[in-house]
This record gives sequence, structure tokens and C-alpha cells, in this order.
Amino acid sequence: MKKLLKKAGKAILLFLLIVVVVNVLLPLFCKKPDKEYAENLRKTEFTAETTGTEKICCIDDNEEALLWRLRMIGTARESIVLSTFDLRADENGTKLLAALNCAASRGVKIQLLIDGIYQQLFLAGSSDFQVLSSYDNVEVGVYNPVIPANLFKVNYRMHDKYLIVDEKMYLLGGRNSNDIFLGDQTKGINVDRDILVYDTSGGQGESLQQIEDYFHKIWKESCVSIKKGKKSSKDTDAYRHMEEIYATLLKKYNDIETYSAWEKDTIEVNKITLIHNGTQAERKTPQVLQAIQYLSENADHVTIQTPYVICNRYMYDVLQRISDHGKLQIVLNAVEKGSNPWGCTDYLNQKKRILETGADVYELMNDYPVHTKAVLVDERLSVVGSYNLDMRSTYLDTELMLVIDSEKLNQQIRETESDYMEKSKEVLANGQETEGAKYQGKVLGWKKKLYYGMLRIIIRPLRQLL
Repeated sequence: MKKLLKKAGKAILLFLLIVVVVNVLLPLFCKKPDKEYAENLRKTEFTAETTGTEKICCIDDNEEALLWRLRMIGTARESIVLSTFDLRADENGTKLLAALNCAASRGVKIQLLIDGIYQQLFLAGSSDFQVLSSYDNVEVGVYNPVIPANLFKVNYRMHDKYLIVDEKMYLLGGRNSNDIFLGDQTKGINVDRDILVYDTSGGQGESLQQIEDYFHKIWKESCVSIKKGKKSSKDTDAYRHMEEIYATLLKKYNDIETYSAWEKDTIEVNKITLIHNGTQAERKTPQVLQAIQYLSENADHVTIQTPYVICNRYMYDVLQRISDHGKLQIVLNAVEKGSNPWGCTDYLNQKKRILETGADVYELMNDYPVHTKAVLVDERLSVVGSYNLDMRSTYLDTELMLVIDSEKLNQQIRETESDYMEKSKEVLANGQETEGAKYQGKVLGWKKKLYYGMLRIIIRPLRQLL
């Protein structure tokens, strides 16, 4: 019996070793750019000469981001889709759950799609989440759940963040659904950006239809496990708790069920186009980066806002091609301020290689780490969404970006970028460094230096996973 147990133990360890090796090594074999997709890009019209039927609001403030979500959910009458990488039952995540609970109680059809790792980490034990998912008009989909059958697919995550309401409006961006990105907290937060899109044509908006088609496709993926709720009378206290939270929200935000100024508080744009990496839980072709390169190939001036940069040779080549044609600026969090230790450490290792692409890099020392992902192409196009300039976003995760043709939005974001640049240390391609007018330097302590020094060695063979 002992021999059998010993053999079983060795077999389990060998299996787990194989799982680790496969998950570490397979992402090294990145897919090449898709030629068919490149041809489709050339056939796609990303600009228009007249205004379209879809209007937008750019949301950069965390408390405003929560308020707009509550308004959308509070005024929903027919359907709500919430797809998110990281929903937590913390203070502000629970506020969303309470609003969704109220919508479910009045009969709104709700579909939640959540990444499997974060669902397991933060929601599996949440009674508030269980309350919401118990309604018979609520469906919960888990993308690539953490189960034994998926051990060889653990790298493939759903990084999307969007909310669709009543087939007439949606909100899409880089914010997760938790305290780090929503509400009025002032500690432990990140800055990010959402785009609210309101369709004035009764559901015929081009990008609205694109995001709905995308959701229906990913919802039907074989890697999505769907659970349909069934309300239980045993959870009376839990339902009451959700109702009490929502009553508090109504006192603080008194228009979340009556707000109607959607057209008044949004601006006209010419055209909005959705781009993405695909929906399958598998290695992906770099479609989002292909699209960014295509949009930038004839541009005189391109600005990329990204929390960090983790590139392979192909990605560096893309940056090189963009900078060869015009001016390329990359704004990222300074190592002293960034909230992602992996991205900060890789920048320490790869800084010279990034500068060799010809890009001017701005090491941003903002009050809070900036999680925003955006690309400005000349004075007209803005690309906003969930895509980080790293290998994970390029080859492993699902990602969504909106290409928006609007000089007004471009200027609005450009003003934010100008402020960020003044808070940055500018590092030119030739190595010259200049501190911005609002730059406030910070010296890393010896413990942090030692920490990064160790990580610089550890992460080298794992860059493709970060």
C-alpha cells in the first residue's frame, strides 16, 4: 500500500511538473500576425466625414465611473450584460452587486461573465454574489474556470471590461469592478478610463452591434461555464442586506433610477469601431497590435499610454516601424510609482531596448498609478480599452479596444497626456533625460531596490506570462 501511495505521489508530482512546464513554455511560441486580418483592416473604414448616431462620454474619475455604472444599471428595463476580468465583493464591488440585485428583482434579464481565476479568488465565497446569482433571470458565465480539465489552459484569461444595457448603450474601458478602480477611495487606487457609448438610433449603432455580437460569441465559447440562477426563500437576510445597501446608494446618488440626460451629457463622434483579439481560450494572433500598427503606419504623431511595456521582438519591430515614420511617445508608470512589480521590473531590464525603437519614453510620477490604456493617432483617432502593451495582452488574453474618430475626444485625452508628461521624466531615444515641470522625483529605498534586483533575475524566463 505504501509503495502504491508513493508511486501515486510521484505520478501527481510529475503531472503537476508537466502542467507547469507546458504553461510556461507554450506561450513562448507566439502566433505570427494574421494576414487575413491584415487584409480585413485595409477594407475597414475607421473614419467618417459626418457624425454618426453614437455619442460618447469619456470617464477618467473613479467616483464618476461608479456613478455612471449605477445610472446604467438603475435605469435598465430589459437587459444587462456585465463582463469583467475582476469583480470583487469589496465596498464598491458590492455596490454594483446591490444595484444588479435591485434590477434582477424588478425582472431585468442579467448576464454576468467573469474570468475564472478572479471568480474563484474573490466571488466563490461571497454571499452577496450568491444572492445575485440565485435569481432565475440571472445567468453567470465563468470564462475558463479553474478546474482540473483546464490546467493546461490556465494562461488564457478574459481581460474584457464592459457593461451593456437595454441594447441602447454600453460602457467599455480598462477598469475592473472593485475598490481599486471605482468609488471615492483615496488609498490603494489606480487611475483608469472608460468610454460610455449611447446610441441614438434605437439599437442600430455600429459599435453597439459589434460589442453585442462579440458578447454573444464569447458567451457561447466552450470554455465558458454557465449557471442559471434559482432564487431560494432561505436567503431572506442576504436579500435584505443587498436591499439595504441599495437604499444607501439611492440616498447618496439620487438620480441613479431617474437619470435621463444621456444625449445631453455625451458628445458626437464620427465613427466608433471595436477591435479585439478573439474569444477563444488559446494562443492568439496579435490582432489588436496589428490594428494599432495599421492605424499608425501613416501617422505623424502617435502617443501610447500604457501602465507598462513588456515586448518581444515582433512588438519592438512594430514600435520601430511607427517611430520610423513619425514621432512616437510612450507614457508609462515610473518604476518608483508603478503598481505592477512585474511590469516595473521588466522595464528595468528592457529600457535600453525600448529606447532603441526610437520612442521617447515618459516615466510618469502621478499621484496614483495610471492603469489607462490608450493610443492617440495624430489629431483625430483615439484607441481606448483594456489592451496593455505587453505579451500577455498581445498573445494570451481576450482584449477589447474602441477606435474612435473624434477630434474633440482626441484633444481631451491629449490634454490629459500633456499633464502626465509634465509629471514625468522624459527619456529620449538618445538617452537624454529631462524632468517635466510638475515632476516630483522619489528615491527607492534599499529594500525596494533589493526586491527589484531579485525580480530582475527571476522574471527573465517568465516575461511571456506577465
